[in-house]
Amino acid sequence: MKQNNLFTPLCVGKFDLSHRIVLAPLTRIRADEDTLAPTKLNVEYYAQRATPGGLLISEAVYISPEGMPIWSIYKNIKENGGQAPGIWTSGQVQGWKMVTKAVHSKGGLISCQLLHAGRVAQPEIAQHPLVKGTDLPIPSVSSSAIPITPLDEKGNDYNWDQKSVTPRALETQEIARICSDYRLAAINALEAGFDLIELHAAHGYLIEQFLCDGVNTRDDKYGGSIKNRARILFEVIETLIDVVGEERLGIRLSPVDNDPITKQPNQIYFGVVHSKPELSYEYVISKLSDYNLAYLLLTEPRVGVLSNIPGKDNTFEVPSGNYKYREIYQGTLIGAGGFTPLTARKALSEGNYDLIAFGRWFLSNPDLPERIKNGYKLNVYDRDTFYGGNEIGYTDYPDYKSLSKMNKKRYKLISQSSIGRSLS
Repeated sequence: MKQNNLFTPLCVGKFDLSHRIVLAPLTRIRADEDTLAPTKLNVEYYAQRATPGGLLISEAVYISPEGMPIWSIYKNIKENGGQAPGIWTSGQVQGWKMVTKAVHSKGGLISCQLLHAGRVAQPEIAQHPLVKGTDLPIPSVSSSAIPITPLDEKGNDYNWDQKSVTPRALETQEIARICSDYRLAAINALEAGFDLIELHAAHGYLIEQFLCDGVNTRDDKYGGSIKNRARILFEVIETLIDVVGEERLGIRLSPVDNDPITKQPNQIYFGVVHSKPELSYEYVISKLSDYNLAYLLLTEPRVGVLSNIPGKDNTFEVPSGNYKYREIYQGTLIGAGGFTPLTARKALSEGNYDLIAFGRWFLSNPDLPERIKNGYKLNVYDRDTFYGGNEIGYTDYPDYKSLSKMNKKRYKLISQSSIGRSLS
């Protein structure tokens, strides 16, 4: 622990990294509202966080209107505006070209996270100018015609203020179309200059809606056994490999467990539940070992509780657990969700993960690798500005060198040793 192992080099796929601090994929809802393309503000955001030999993973980039949520279900976005980005139009590709060029100019690498949200995407996208009047498929679709179940009488999970619609179950023959959408997105991502592609197969979105038997009640070749439920995942993987190759492809999963006493899951994403999640993920991750992937990113279940202030957020003291899949996955493993600089070093020193992806701390500290390396205090993130809006809470977080020049500090500072009760 004396030497900071977060700053040892590592080869990921075909790329050499100089350190092991990764920007986790973070939805920020700040794309252009008319084109759903990245803007100069997005370019600045990613460029701020790029470092020589450092890996950034993009926010979720949607492969089609059918898979794209309109995030006005969140109050802040209704009030301040904002859209998520896509990658199915030439204009969107041009926007992403500006992002990748800026990242590469600072010696960084960037992975494009591709996503189809499934039943999380709602029909409002049909009214968007890019979609209205076209024959593009629209939401909401899923593995089965089962809507997101509200967690309580107030509505849906993730603080939605409206109920979700019942999705249409995709027809068997439509899966090939879904794969084609991923293919086009991957081709576009390469044209945009991305170094790697990440398939988002986690957090309750389309692919996990197929993986879990709590949503997937199909009786065709994509339902029933875990082999069948995972079929779409591996068909998409094969599609992406055909475009980018194994060594430029990463996969994101969010394994959960059921408590042996209460039988309740330790995390639920958009109402997606499994009867035997451990067996499902053991099968999937074991099969992923058959590929020579760039990486597998696993989200720790503790990521779900996000509302506490960082000095007292006890989720930071919850032990990580998904590293148990290290025993069955032989490739590069990235851990994400609730890590601190101290627990990240510990995870690496114990061989649990090869890299650590930071979300909240990287969005509020554009120079996070430098701050961790030198033990500098961190800017505390402003939760109210996570989604939508403008540069506030996005590109206005100062780097450490700028702090002494600022007459009035907008953001509080916290020592790295004070994050969470276990580190106080």
